[in-house]
Amino acid sequence: MIEEPFFFTGPGDCRLFGVFHQPPSPDATKPVFVFCHPLGEEKLWSHRTFVSYARRLADAGYPVLRFDLRGNGDSEGRFQDLTVDFACADIECAMAEAKRRSGAADVSLLGLRFGATLATLVAGRVPALRHLVLWAPVTHGERYLQELLRINVMTQLATYKVVRQERADLVAELQAGRSVNVDGYEMAWPLYESVAPLALGTAPLQYAGPTLVVQVDKQPRPSPDLQRLAEALPAATLAFAQEEPFWKEIAKFYQEAPALFQVTTEWLAGH
Repeated sequence: MIEEPFFFTGPGDCRLFGVFHQPPSPDATKPVFVFCHPLGEEKLWSHRTFVSYARRLADAGYPVLRFDLRGNGDSEGRFQDLTVDFACADIECAMAEAKRRSGAADVSLLGLRFGATLATLVAGRVPALRHLVLWAPVTHGERYLQELLRINVMTQLATYKVVRQERADLVAELQAGRSVNVDGYEMAWPLYESVAPLALGTAPLQYAGPTLVVQVDKQPRPSPDLQRLAEALPAATLAFAQEEPFWKEIAKFYQEAPALFQVTTEWLAGH
């Protein structure tokens, strides 16, 4: 397997960083996968797991492109300028680059957390997609944002021993044009405003191709949100992988997620 780091030009001439995983024995019948990463600290903690599964797919004959959205990782741009539309445009550009580099006829998307949310949105606006793989997708935008703001509140408590700004105050800061720090990432109103209305699974979704929705949890308890999302996708399979939330700072550092990898690989073998 050859792994090639490179920059490519995204929308608006923004330089995006990617790593292309070229299979040792390419299979022309297989699509090229584009990986859609989570945001913020979730991207950091899940990085090694993403790399491990990209390599596993490449060993199985699938080309893979991992890349950083604008304002993330090594790509150009500022995180506070990111919006849902910008992120989706970056993914579409990465899909075109992945097809060009691999020579594959088809593209598949794999996303984790908010990356899975973005992959779902992109799947509904591109003409063709072979597979859509969603690992622990975020389905409710406003709830997700409140979780991010809670991190800021907890940081205040740890730093100052008192909460100086509650979450409602932080939203007011964003609306006033100021940024709010979440684990070192400066979130601004454009991102908040574009994420808040998202509610995946509340209405039928446009993508009708093969979809795998995976609930990743330590305990086998059904998620109503993911059940609704799977029902909103015409050809979706809802699966469960018993894993810890490796996209968070937890005691165990995940280099691989064996149960999640197995569920995904077995599903791909049947589709």
